[in-house]
Amino acid sequence: MLRLLSIILILLSTNIQYSLQAQILYKVNFHDKNLSRYEGLLVYFNESRSYMRINYHAENSKYQVVNVNYKSSTGTFSDGSVYFFMSGYSPKFITEDSAGQKYNPDHFIWRKGKTEQTWNNPSTTDDPKLSYASEIPVDSFFQINPYSVSETFLRKFFWDNEPDYFSLRRLCGLVDITINPVNTTGTKLHLVVVANTLIGDIGPSCKADRDKLDYEFRSIAEALGISYQKYFADENNFNKTYVQNTLKSIKSGSDDIVVFVYRGHGFRWNNQTDAYPMMDLRTSNYVNIDKTTSMGLSEVYNTLKNKNARLNIILGDCCNNYVGLNQTTTTSFLNSQSDNKPDIKKLRGLFVDARGTLICAAARKGEYSWANPFGGFFTLSFIQAMKEKISYFNNNNSSWNDVITYATKLAKDKSSPQLCSNCTLQTGVSYVNVSY
Repeated sequence: MLRLLSIILILLSTNIQYSLQAQILYKVNFHDKNLSRYEGLLVYFNESRSYMRINYHAENSKYQVVNVNYKSSTGTFSDGSVYFFMSGYSPKFITEDSAGQKYNPDHFIWRKGKTEQTWNNPSTTDDPKLSYASEIPVDSFFQINPYSVSETFLRKFFWDNEPDYFSLRRLCGLVDITINPVNTTGTKLHLVVVANTLIGDIGPSCKADRDKLDYEFRSIAEALGISYQKYFADENNFNKTYVQNTLKSIKSGSDDIVVFVYRGHGFRWNNQTDAYPMMDLRTSNYVNIDKTTSMGLSEVYNTLKNKNARLNIILGDCCNNYVGLNQTTTTSFLNSQSDNKPDIKKLRGLFVDARGTLICAAARKGEYSWANPFGGFFTLSFIQAMKEKISYFNNNNSSWNDVITYATKLAKDKSSPQLCSNCTLQTGVSYVNVSY
């Protein structure tokens, strides 16, 4: 099975969206019980990694800036209401702090009643036990369009010699970036998505990921100046024959890229030795599962590896447990959706300079791969990891091994008790053979 997650804000929306960009910027204004005022810039990467720069005037009227790291969690109260909690830790003064001066990190919480459809506005709290009486509603909390950010605004939170200041200037279009042209004439990105969109339990989840993947890789092709072709084995075309014929139909050139993603139920035979899961290619549980209604992810790997493409990426977001064991969760996380431009040099490093084949499954032997109605944990994590590695905040060149390792970690974090109380850990399995 599968599961999905997201990050923060559309807190005021009845629909939960999923953020796929490498980092999101939020501006927050809040006050404490003494009515002291604070202004924050939140840089949100994922559930386990974000930070906020907070400026304020101390009691001596001195202007101060502090950096606070954040990690997220979700949970349910005894009355059935749920919460999304951002816990602050490791505060560090960016401006010069006075001797003995301390800063207690601010925590942020969103609540939603058991019968409510929308989330309440966020509040701050200094109580890690989340007592309602300790909460103070924030004055404002909203997402920032990076292209509306000025250098003057950034200088309120950063010294002009900090690495993240330079990264934010590039992210916000405040720096002219010269990109040397690369001849990609004739290169094509082929995206194959096999998604069980008609199955009753995870169909909406698979459909959501199909659309996200199409948008993401189409955007990558446009950014690289290469052609794009998609192949969907979904709806009534979700069957073994159609998948096999689709793989055969791919005419990949020697400089092409082929990306294959499976989103559906997965399993393994009782006597199976292959580490990678079988893909369940049925749209009804009333149909027998056998060799005619299933296909191994490894078979896809071998088929594509023997074609002529320069780079093959094979991903399976599905369970790797025994037949008849399926798991889903209703756990979800609040989020908004926007796009930040990537560092084209890093994007080229992954898609233009790379040669080889990789395979990765969301779950290893005996594990579930979790999903909720909005998508799969691993699919989201893969896109998150890829976008973080090609972002201006990444100061190093990244490889596909880095992307897969990080995606697996993010999916494991999403399935942890802190972020999904009814989940079991998914740790994934992969093999990367890519050179540059």
